[in-house]
Amino acid sequence: MTEENEELNKKVTNWWNDNPFTYNPLEQKEIKPDAAFFREVDRKFIKWTPWGQRDSRPLSAVIDYESLVGQRVLDIAIGTGWSTEQFARVGADVSAIDITPKAVELAKTRFTIFGLPATDIRVADAQVLPWPDNTFDYVLAWGCLMHMPNTEQAISEIYRVLKPGGRMAGMMYNKHSLHWWWYIWLSKGILRGRLLRMTKQQLANRYTDGVYQGGNQLTKFYSSRQIRRMFGRFSQCRVSIHDTTTAIDHWPHHCLSLGRFLPAKIRQYLTTVVGQSLWIEAVK
Repeated sequence: MTEENEELNKKVTNWWNDNPFTYNPLEQKEIKPDAAFFREVDRKFIKWTPWGQRDSRPLSAVIDYESLVGQRVLDIAIGTGWSTEQFARVGADVSAIDITPKAVELAKTRFTIFGLPATDIRVADAQVLPWPDNTFDYVLAWGCLMHMPNTEQAISEIYRVLKPGGRMAGMMYNKHSLHWWWYIWLSKGILRGRLLRMTKQQLANRYTDGVYQGGNQLTKFYSSRQIRRMFGRFSQCRVSIHDTTTAIDHWPHHCLSLGRFLPAKIRQYLTTVVGQSLWIEAVK
């Protein structure tokens, strides 16, 4: 990692440590991690990812948890531990990491509160994974790779620690989403003149995660084609587009929500074309 990226990595780490992601847009500074808090995080996650739900477990429609029984699983950027809990509950041999001590603390607290089995939960950087080659059967990297200074290095590390035939899944932000082109680039960047004093990268940082805290340190958007190129070493890579209908419902502006008058089927279809989330599934 270059000296510049190392410095940025420190800033990214410090920001997320001070602003743990709880799926609350206002992100209250004082977090009281009890059972109600963690179940509220889970509820909000499910609300914002309806495309990923089959039952009450987060991402149950896109992760076959039962297939991971007894499998070695790596959970990257665990946040409050919502996904780590699901892996542990089905009997996966899970290791969980986050770059921030705060997230690790929250995840360990979750496990204690719900009486979950002892699990390897530690501070680590996905850009330099502390495991030997061919260790894991499955890796999840939800909403984290686009916040890393060296995203391609992290992908290379995931490839390295996966066993031959091992699978990974993750989510990154869609460069061709309504959220980016309309609500950020056009609305904030052009119409409000932010691009006169900000770069596109600064605009992305400011108006994605942590918007009520003045923005985060680094957020990158990618196209499906770019994702497939970055995962080129994998034998298979599938990318699909997803979202809630919120951005479409409130188009062109939340004060003039004309999009909600579109037929429900059309609004749902548009989430698979201009949605914000790119769901990635790859096989080594």
